[in-house]
Amino acid sequence: MNKPRFDPDSGFSLLEVLAAILIVTFFTTVAMQMLVISTAFKARAKEYATAANLIQQDLENIRSLASEFQFPTASPTPTVGATTVTVLPVNNGLATGDKVQFEKSPYIYTISVSGSTVTITPALIEALATPTVRLVSNTVCNPPSPSPTPSPTTGLAQKLRLNTQGNLGSVTATYAGLTYTSVNNYAPYTIPGTQMRLWLMRNDTNSVNYPYDVLQVKYIVAGPEPRPTSSFYGTLNTNAPKIVAELTSEVIPNASFQCIR
Repeated sequence: MNKPRFDPDSGFSLLEVLAAILIVTFFTTVAMQMLVISTAFKARAKEYATAANLIQQDLENIRSLASEFQFPTASPTPTVGATTVTVLPVNNGLATGDKVQFEKSPYIYTISVSGSTVTITPALIEALATPTVRLVSNTVCNPPSPSPTPSPTTGLAQKLRLNTQGNLGSVTATYAGLTYTSVNNYAPYTIPGTQMRLWLMRNDTNSVNYPYDVLQVKYIVAGPEPRPTSSFYGTLNTNAPKIVAELTSEVIPNASFQCIR
């Protein structure tokens, strides 16, 4: 019996060609899907990293303001019977009607404020020991309690909050029952190398029951937004647009450590 011999010029059969095409198509499709998934994860990671960086930059700015927020010092040393003192360097945390004490002194005075001059009532009944002494507001350190609603002029946290409002924009949005306000320079913020935009929004209004000397700061970053406009594109909710990142932090003003307990 004659055995068939392999003919090098015979080529591939149709079945072999179809099998090869199917195998190549399968692996090409899988590779393309993995490439698409990898690109999507890379874009998502870049969005989150950018959002976290935006939050960190604004939070560091607030922490810097908190470290600088302290009660002013009074100089020169007023004599017994004096009714005015010069406050240095600025009137920080003092307001007309506040009850105040000089540092390391048990006596309490009521003040009225006009620029850098503070008038105390009753007249000074003590000789202060040093040329420069800190003037602490008991009213700010120990605000009336309970208070029906948070006040921007009551308590250390709310005093600090007034100092943080300068970099807020005019765009507001509601998310999880809270009103957030856009942060200037970061609303919108274009992700480098793309045309996508993120919106950094902040809420720093303490609840009624929150400690008066701790400022609670909440952030959300919404987006990304592909449209080339700078206007906000919707009401924030759990469906649209998506929340890329959110963070809650607490900031204690330096003046809290100067309060006379």
